[in-house]
Amino acid sequence: MAEIGQKKGYVEAADFVRAVTIVSVVVVHSTWYMANGGHWVSSGALLALMHFTRESFMVLTGFVLTYSLFGKNNRWRQVWAKRYKLVLFPYLIWSAAYILLFKQFTGWLPFLSRYGHDLLTGGAWFHLYYLLITMQFYLILPFFLMLMKVAKKRPWFLVIAAFVFQVALMTYDQYFQGIYPLGFINHYIGDEVWTYSGYFILGGVAAVHWPRVRAWLAAHLSTVVWLTGATAGIMWLQFFLETYLGHNMLLADSVIQPAMVPWAMMIVVLLAAVGIRYEAARILRPGRWQMVKTVADLSFGVYLVHPMLLQFWTNLLARHGFYHASFLLDALTVAVLVVASVLAMILIGKTPFSPWLIGRAARRRLPAPRVDAPPVVSPPVRQVSQ
Repeated sequence: MAEIGQKKGYVEAADFVRAVTIVSVVVVHSTWYMANGGHWVSSGALLALMHFTRESFMVLTGFVLTYSLFGKNNRWRQVWAKRYKLVLFPYLIWSAAYILLFKQFTGWLPFLSRYGHDLLTGGAWFHLYYLLITMQFYLILPFFLMLMKVAKKRPWFLVIAAFVFQVALMTYDQYFQGIYPLGFINHYIGDEVWTYSGYFILGGVAAVHWPRVRAWLAAHLSTVVWLTGATAGIMWLQFFLETYLGHNMLLADSVIQPAMVPWAMMIVVLLAAVGIRYEAARILRPGRWQMVKTVADLSFGVYLVHPMLLQFWTNLLARHGFYHASFLLDALTVAVLVVASVLAMILIGKTPFSPWLIGRAARRRLPAPRVDAPPVVSPPVRQVSQ
């Protein structure tokens, strides 16, 4: 969710991907809360496809940081100071807030003990792992950008190798971790930066070759749509095999599984292809699709606050006897959370505390488009993963 370096020209297509992804995150968490953890087959099938969101954010992170830093003579102390300031303080503050609000308070010493543990594991609330992974990724950025030098010359080799590694790692996590433990590797499944290495690399390679990637996506949308549909079919085939043969809904709609890899990569590619068309529309008429830009601008804050609002909302529904599994109520919940989260971030962005709470002021100005740009019952406290 970091900003893209503007010296190379602002990539508004990334705003589109970011906006769709954050709304999809709200859909995932709302469905999980309102449909009893996805234990219906219908809600589980929806979650199986919607769980691309964390991978999408990893691709965006790899893209944004590579686009802004690759090829520069970076002073890493300054880079780290700038990047960690954007994430570390919100992580510390929101972790404390979620623990104090939703976990039993038995005294300050037990709180500090839990707080320290949750900061190390990303466990203060179910969505804060992303900030922890982002900070891990910042730490290895110099080595990642060295790897991107390989991408400069041999992009397909790197993408294919990353894909194979990602599928192998997800297969191990899904089916073999308990049988053949590998020590520290993925001991905290999903909370370690190498869990998503293939997605970071996909984003980084796209950033290194963005003009060529953008031109190809602009010319081959139909191909991308067909490939995305095929990978969705693979994802659903795996879901129904796990559901009806394995009788395990948790494995069926899990984020950490091999079938997720081709689906998540292709849906992000599809969003980028549509985002290029959004970018072309914004260049021709900068005032169009302003809501997309607003949601993208506020996505980090929306990500941080929406689970808190979701818990308050479901508590309110339960208090008045309206809390039950319903897709209509699910849709209402999504709408309420998106609007409330955006409004909350706009208000926070007007305060001097916004850099500490959401990493920056809520709104930012875009540079003028380049003229040479291409046209183209009380509900339970849920501990779920994105």
